[in-house]
This record gives sequence, C-alpha cells and structure tokens, in this order.
Amino acid sequence: MHNQEIAWALSEIADLMDIIGENSFKVRAFRQGALIVESIESPVTKLVARNQLSKIRGIGKGLCAEIESLVHYEKSQLLEKLRNEVPPGLLEILDLPNVGISSVRTFFKAGITTIEELEEMAKARKIRQLPGQGPKTELAILRGIEMIRRRSGKFPIGIAKSAAESFVHFLKNLPEVNRVELTGDLRRHEEMVQEIYILCTAEEESALLELLKKHPSATHILDEGAGYLRFRLTFGIPMHIEVTSEAEFIPRWVETTGTEAHWQALQDLRREQASHYNNPWQSYQTTEEAEENYYESLQLPWIAPELRDSGQEVEKAKQGKLPKLIKEQDIRGDLHIHTKWSDGVSSLEEMVMACQSRGYEYMAITDHSQSLHIARGLSEEQLLKQKKAIESLNKNSADFTVFSGVEMDILTDGRLDYPDEFIQEMDLVIASVHTSLRQERHKIHNRIEQALKNPHVDILAHPTGRLLGSRDPYDVDIDWLFDLAAKTGTVLEINASPERLDLSANLVKQAKERDILIAINTDAHDRARLGDIQYGINNARKAGLEKEDVLNCYSLKEVQKILNKPKSKRNSRS
Repeated sequence: MHNQEIAWALSEIADLMDIIGENSFKVRAFRQGALIVESIESPVTKLVARNQLSKIRGIGKGLCAEIESLVHYEKSQLLEKLRNEVPPGLLEILDLPNVGISSVRTFFKAGITTIEELEEMAKARKIRQLPGQGPKTELAILRGIEMIRRRSGKFPIGIAKSAAESFVHFLKNLPEVNRVELTGDLRRHEEMVQEIYILCTAEEESALLELLKKHPSATHILDEGAGYLRFRLTFGIPMHIEVTSEAEFIPRWVETTGTEAHWQALQDLRREQASHYNNPWQSYQTTEEAEENYYESLQLPWIAPELRDSGQEVEKAKQGKLPKLIKEQDIRGDLHIHTKWSDGVSSLEEMVMACQSRGYEYMAITDHSQSLHIARGLSEEQLLKQKKAIESLNKNSADFTVFSGVEMDILTDGRLDYPDEFIQEMDLVIASVHTSLRQERHKIHNRIEQALKNPHVDILAHPTGRLLGSRDPYDVDIDWLFDLAAKTGTVLEINASPERLDLSANLVKQAKERDILIAINTDAHDRARLGDIQYGINNARKAGLEKEDVLNCYSLKEVQKILNKPKSKRNSRS
C-alpha cells in the first residue's frame, strides 16, 4: 500500500470524525497523522514490518494501530464504522465546490443530511441563519448543486483553479514526482475552463498513474494511455494529468499552455528560421526561465500565457509590439469593498487592516445603498455615520487613506438610490444594477444612462450583470454602453470576483480601444476575498491592459486628482 493511500484513509477518518463532532484532539491527531505519513520518505509498509512506525514523532498508539490495520488488511474498522455513522448525503454535500468540513458539520447539526434538503434551505434563504453562513454561502451552494447535476460543459475559473492548485500541491509532495506545472486553459486564465490540465515528470510513470486512479476525488476514469490519465473530479470537472520526460517538458509546456493557433505560429516561425530547440533547459534554475529560453531560441521575447491565443501575438512579439502588461504589484488600492455595515462578513477595521497588509495606499468602503434590503443597504443616516467612522480612521493613519464611498443601486425606473445633494458629499460613488435584470433593453439603457450621466457617479460596477456559468448578461448594447462611458468619463469596472469577472477580457479590450479608464476591484465582502484581485488582473492582462489603463494603479494623489476632475475630462490621462 502506497504511503499516499494510507494518508487518504487517515484524512477521511479525520473528516468523518469532524462532521459528527468527535473530540477535536482526536480529529487533529488523525489529520496530523495523514500529513506525517505523506512526508515520510520510506514506505510505511517497511516501517510496519520492522516495528519502527511507533518511533516516529506524532504517531501515537491509536494512530499506529490504525495504520498497521491498513497495511495488513487494506482496511480500517474505525473507518468502516464512521462511514456507517455519517449519512451518505453529507458526503455528497462535502463534494460541492467551496463547501468545507465546518459548514457540513453546521448543516448536520441543523438536521440537513441530503443535497435536496440543503437546496431547499438555500432557496428559502434559511442557510444564512446558521452560524458562520451568509447570503454568499447560499449562492455558492445553489451554483455548486447546479454544477454537480450538470457534470459537463465548462466550469468557472474560481472553482477550477482551487481544485487545480490543490492537486498541484498534492503532486509536488509525492517523492516520485520531479516537476509539476499547471498548463492549458487555467494557465491562460480562461474565465471558463473545460478541463484542469497538469504536466509533470516522474521517475516511474506507470506507478504514478496507477496511484492517481485511486485518488479519492477521481470518481470516474475518462481516458488513459501512455503517459496520461483523464478522470472526472467529484464535482464534475475533468482532470488531465500528463507525464512527460525531462527533455520534453519545456516544449510540451509551451505547446499545452497556448492554443493550437499559438503553437502553430511558433512552429511556422521555427521552420521559417530553420532553427532547432536543443538547449539543455535543466541547467536553468526555474521552469519559467527555461520557458523564456524557448522563446529566445525563436528570437522572440517571452509571451505571457494570457496572450497565447490567436497566433497574432507571435507576429506582435517579432515586431516588439507586445503590451507591457499590468502586474499585481501595480495595484495601489481596491475601490469596491463591503463590510458588516451592510452584507459583509468583516468589520470596517478588519478590512482596513487587511488592505494595509497587502501594501495598498488606499481603499474605498462601498457598502450597499438603502433600497437593496436583501443586502442590508444603508440609509442616509447610517451612511453619514459610517463616513464619520472612516474620517476618524483617516485621522489616525498618515500613510493610508480610506475613501468614504457607496455602491448605489440604479432603481428599476432609472432613479438613483440617493439624491444628488447627498451623494456629492461622498468621496467615491459606484452605481450598479442588482434588480430587474431581465428588463427590456430600452429600460436597462434608461437606467444605465441616468447613472452614467450623473456627475457624481464615478464607476459602473459589474457592467453587464453576468454570473459566470449561471446568469447571462442583461440586455445591453455594448457599443452604446462604451460610447456613453467614454463620453461621460465614467470608469468601468472589472469585477474581480471569480463568480463574475465582469467586464470580460474581450469587452475590456474593446473598452481600452475607446480609451475608457478601468478599475479592477474585488467587491470583497470578506477580508479573505481581497486576494480575488488576481482574477481581475489576469482578465486585464488577457485584454492587454497596461498600468496606465487602470485607475487603481495610480498613486493616491493621482487618483484624487482624477476624481476631482469634471467627469468628461477623466478619460484624459494628463
């Protein structure tokens, strides 16, 4: 029995114990035991045969007995007992994307034991009443259930990336694996992913592939052959693992990262140059450096994965016309953030500290406006009270600024949620459509027009209203919207939430062509979601954005200068 198989069994025991509320020390012991077994270089079977297992620090008497049972009989009585105690439906719930053990334990305590019961509670908006849960949890649950039932098509990048990173981490910790890299759709940061594609090298290719077939998440083998395995994960997305040789790793990484058109353009160029790639890439410290060398062998600068699309980027690279793409370190602040004042999870102070820890110069607090009752929108009185709290924070911070803002609803009849004389006192005003998303085009246009023509509305948030994989954009003429944004000087948002990514990369590219200023914001309701900014940055990179195209890449003084300009002059970078 492979060490990893033993670790999987111990992890399952810990999970099942955790669900039923077993003693936390026992749960922790089995979780720690799984990590210890994964880290042991020698086969555990040999340690058991030599009676040396109990000598390893962290392996107590009870844990040792379970491991020995797994080695001798390839089963555990404790594991079988726990499997019988935990309702099977709870394990199906655990398979839902972004649903963890603590949530499943909470659902179990509330009497929820099946996906159907969970779905009913989520639709009735009762999940948010449970400890540690909220409206975002309900939305994630309903979308996850829909995905499980579909088990086909493409999957939002946020879900696919989380699963991929977990699997890459697992492979990197296997002693027989030498090199692991993510490739394909995810490395290009496609917003919807057809499959997770991982490229690796290993000492024993066939042994690794056989082990992967036994992975707890590999519910169905789709295809297998020399050097590869494709299987479906529990929530439906296909996983493609390819094992290649050290000599072929870099060419295969380049080939599998880009589209077929990109690879063909590279091969055409190589034939044109009559060049060969025979550099010993293993002499480079990192695979990234080796990949740069591959492009250098074609007399090209390195082409970012996000741009490896139509093949035209190869010609641009030859001509030295590739954009200098925005990077995460270019972001100076986040201008769309929620707190506990409305429907957020984290407090104002927690969000401020989290943004400071990211090295930002500024941020904007933009809680929901009064008419969005479902999100506990703020009345004028509440918003003024919050504004004073923000002013107090700013007085105590010399090197960090919090903008007092609001995400203001555009009402169904086109009116804005606060009067002009009120919003003109805010540092930053975001307008957005949250309700009646299926209105006829002329009504949607009227709403957007009223907002963008308002001199106090700075940013239009999630401009098309889409949710990746579950909700189409509302009916809006994009050319009309962009023309209006350009004319009025309204900033358009890339909402970096992986559930939205709105604007899409294709639309951002069109906005850039019209010289429309973009803001990349997280719309974070929890300090943990501030890291979602990377999804928005990747979208911007796919669109070819440079830092001067993005509002929150400017310094605090520059942002204040832009916001103090009349709107019609804001798209001018001077």
